[in-house]
Amino acid sequence: MTSRYLAICALLTLAGCGQDTATETDSAAAAAVCPEANADGVVEIAPGLTATISSKGYGRAAVAGDYADVHTTLWLYDENAEGGRGTEIWTSGGEQPFQFQLDAGQVIKGWDLGVACMLIGETRELKIAPELGYGARGKPPVPPNATLLFEIELVKLLNSAELDSD
Repeated sequence: MTSRYLAICALLTLAGCGQDTATETDSAAAAAVCPEANADGVVEIAPGLTATISSKGYGRAAVAGDYADVHTTLWLYDENAEGGRGTEIWTSGGEQPFQFQLDAGQVIKGWDLGVACMLIGETRELKIAPELGYGARGKPPVPPNATLLFEIELVKLLNSAELDSD
């Protein structure tokens, strides 16, 4: 409970310095920092980054410092392809999850921003502009200035204390 309280306090400090938050509940605090999906399940996370939630999850929202285990597939975005899914570049195959720590610089910025606020079991599609992906340099086989489309399922979420005891 203490680590959860500290995490929420840290988020609230960043989101609303000077506001009186003593009476807010945990769910209200999470809602204050996590953008809401519209009626179509689309979340505008940042300029150049949108998420479409295809399956809702449960539990607490992912925050900076958490270790996230995900199943994922990456396509190059192609506006002429069905669902924007152009060439498939990579998939975790749904067998062995890919693990990374949020906001630790281990993944592209679009992932750090786009996986934050996900719930366990949630599946979302992230459309990531080049400046939040691999940029002008690209990263073979991703070409320079490519818009990326990821389908991500959050299968496990741990904070550092839970990881040490796991």
